[in-house]
Amino acid sequence: MLVALLSVVTSLPSFAEDGERREELREQFLSLEKQLNTLPLSKLPAIHKDIEDLGNYPLVPYLKLRLAERTLDSLSDETVEAFLARYAGTPLATRLRKRWLELLSKRKQKNAFINAYQPGLGVRYTCQYLDYQMQLSEHPDYWFEQVDTLWLSGESRPDECDPVFRRWQQAGQMTTGMVLGRIEKVIRGGNRNLLSYLQRRLPPGHHYLVDLWRKTHRSASTVLNYNLFPRKYPEQEKSILYYGLIRLAWQTPQKAIKGFLYWQPKIAFSEAQLRQINRAIAISLVIEGADNAAEWLAKANVPDAEQDVRHWHLAYMLRQSDWQQALEVIQGAPSDEQRQDAFRYWRARGLGELNASDAQQQLFKELAKERHYYGFLASARLQQAPELADHPLEVSDYSLARLSTVPAVQRAYEWFRLGRFVEARREWYYLNRRLTDEEKQAATMLASDWGWHDQAIIGFAQTGYFNDVRRRFPLAFAEKFQQQASQHQVDPAMAMAIARRESSFMVDAVSPAGARGLMQLMPGTANYISNRRVGYGTLLEPEQNLEFGIQYLKYLNDKLNHNPVLVSASYNAGWRKVMEWLPNHGEQDLDVWIENIPYRETRHYVKAVMAYRYIYQVQLGQSSHLFDTLSRMKLSADSLTLP
Repeated sequence: MLVALLSVVTSLPSFAEDGERREELREQFLSLEKQLNTLPLSKLPAIHKDIEDLGNYPLVPYLKLRLAERTLDSLSDETVEAFLARYAGTPLATRLRKRWLELLSKRKQKNAFINAYQPGLGVRYTCQYLDYQMQLSEHPDYWFEQVDTLWLSGESRPDECDPVFRRWQQAGQMTTGMVLGRIEKVIRGGNRNLLSYLQRRLPPGHHYLVDLWRKTHRSASTVLNYNLFPRKYPEQEKSILYYGLIRLAWQTPQKAIKGFLYWQPKIAFSEAQLRQINRAIAISLVIEGADNAAEWLAKANVPDAEQDVRHWHLAYMLRQSDWQQALEVIQGAPSDEQRQDAFRYWRARGLGELNASDAQQQLFKELAKERHYYGFLASARLQQAPELADHPLEVSDYSLARLSTVPAVQRAYEWFRLGRFVEARREWYYLNRRLTDEEKQAATMLASDWGWHDQAIIGFAQTGYFNDVRRRFPLAFAEKFQQQASQHQVDPAMAMAIARRESSFMVDAVSPAGARGLMQLMPGTANYISNRRVGYGTLLEPEQNLEFGIQYLKYLNDKLNHNPVLVSASYNAGWRKVMEWLPNHGEQDLDVWIENIPYRETRHYVKAVMAYRYIYQVQLGQSSHLFDTLSRMKLSADSLTLP
């Protein structure tokens, strides 16, 4: 009975049959899922018929999977292999394969484990696989070579890796260079509790290097304590000095200059290292507004320099109102960068400031045909309405109908309708890895039609189709946004632009920093705005999240004189930080100020939100003069003025 149940293969109905019967099936599925998780093993055979009664309901395979997981110890190899083959390339197979490998490892069935293993399941399974291969192989050297990448990680490795590392070490592969390489990865962002473990694996004469890494990480100024670096192992000390000088440059560039000028004649930094040191010093000086920024920008802006060096070189010249030098920076950039939106806009601005108005008008006309921040600014400077260039994606009804019958699509849809977004996205991710470009476009259209906005937005980006404005900027939760925005006197288009940028309307989004929901609110912010403790779960409820987010926008509007640029920057970086970025004296054109926002993320965020706000204003039928206002606005430390 169990084997037959697990091997049933049937065709699936279309989710177009959604209705009362489908809702009943969903309820039955959830009930059976709960039973499979809670019933004792002795009672599991009683629910076989209930699972069969669900027939072709798309999520039946997940009940079979859970049943297989609960009874795995009693299943034959053939039954497991049949399930894995039936659902190959899906999350179902991946999940069962992991459980199966764990059981084979527990049974010490090494050959069976090797045969069942697949790459990409995780480090613990890879280590177990390599351990068995080393034990059974007559030529383990081949497998030793594959251990290097496992070792060179800044994070702890699971216990299953310990035997592999022991064999690798006994074979002489754990060299001093390998240990030092891992130490550097740990320092640069890994688990620093590993340092003592790694230090013990170095020869005693190298222990001081670990102490230097620790000290330099705790305080970049360690590089100025010249006596701490005896140059006993110059190459290894160079790595520490390079790391410290870069960190010091971002913290206190003048001190970094002092250290760099001392060490440069004594340490043979590579050309690449010199470029990075010059880059960090130059950019940090620009952000600080230091008098010697121009000197270091000239050193940093070399042909192989990174793109952000040229951005900051240009931003510095814009801040100085040195339009001739700004144009020279643009002219000196690689040709592909010169064609980018920002450089085209600033070339036009510079030409106008230098009285080449005809050339400026021509560049603005070209930019104004494009749908982005700079294109909208160019339209405003031409005193014409921005163009949205909306060309909806066209996918045949046949392609949509054909894709809708694919089991993985139907499973994703059911998870989505059940509000189980993690499971839905997992199915969608696995599915998209196997689709052609044309099929991915059809999948994107399906997601949009379902109201699965985040996956539709991601799909358009992945397929490179950016001109379906309505679907890429959906009116998600529009009624709720408008209701709350009206109550708190906030522009609903601004709120929707923030949500679009923050989460792409992913209601269960959680950032690494802990921001949650549609508008990516930090719990502390929600607590402050609402004057009460807001539960984490509450922030994942769309209506609650957008209500708190709009209240926060109201708070920022009141604090920042309703300046949309400062409000959007503050939503991303915090209003206190934004106030620090205002000009110390005099006034500055708003577009110049945006280009000089110190945080790259905030700089791009502001540009995106302003463009998105305009798009939503059009979609909501609002009359908009947003970019006309932005093109004329100036900022100062104590006032916001219009000419």
